[in-house]
Amino acid sequence: MSAKIIVVTGGIGSGKSTVASKLAEKGGYIIDADREAHGIFKDPLLKERLRKEFGDRIFTRAGAVSRGKLGAVVFDNGKMLDSLNRLVRPFVKERISEIVKLHRKKDRYIVLDAVLFFQYKFRFKADLVILTEAAEKRCMRRIMKRDSLSLEEAEKRIEIQRGLKKEWELADIKVNTDRSIRRVMKEVAGIRDDFLRKNGI
Repeated sequence: MSAKIIVVTGGIGSGKSTVASKLAEKGGYIIDADREAHGIFKDPLLKERLRKEFGDRIFTRAGAVSRGKLGAVVFDNGKMLDSLNRLVRPFVKERISEIVKLHRKKDRYIVLDAVLFFQYKFRFKADLVILTEAAEKRCMRRIMKRDSLSLEEAEKRIEIQRGLKKEWELADIKVNTDRSIRRVMKEVAGIRDDFLRKNGI
C-alpha cells in the first residue's frame, strides 16, 4: 500500500517546518523541498544554465553556486527570480518525485514541506494540504531572527511571495501560527491524528 501524503505549504516565516515536524511525529517521513533544492545546485547541468543566465557573479572562487550571492541578485528583481524558478523547478520537481516514490513504499506516511507545492504541479496526489499562515509582521520577525536578515531584506522576501496567495487558498485546511506554540501544536496534533485515523494508518 502506498503511503499517504500530507503537504504543508505557506509563506516564508509562517511556521511550515514546525508544523511539518509535529505532523510527522507518528512515523511520518519529512521531505523538505527547500533543503532538497539546496542539493540540486551541485548539479553540473543546472550550474551551466545558471552561469549562462546570471554570469560568474553568483559563483564562489571554488566554482560552487553561492546561494547568498544568488539571493542578492534575484530578490531585487522579480524577472530574475522568475528566471531562477524556471531553471530550478524541473530539477527540484524530479528530485522530490524520486524521494516520494521511494518512501511511499516503506514509510507510514509522508509529510512534504513545500512553499511552491501548487506551482510544481507534481504527478503524485496529495491526500491533505495544510496552509500555514501568520501576520506579515510576525513572519518578518521570525525570518530576520532565523536568517539574520535586515528589515528591508525580510520585506522583499515576503513581498515576492504575495503572488502565491491565490493558489495557497486551494489548501484543505488552514493553520494560523500567530497563537502560542502550545495551542498551535495541539491543533496540528488533532489534524494529524484525525487524518491517520480516517486513513487507517
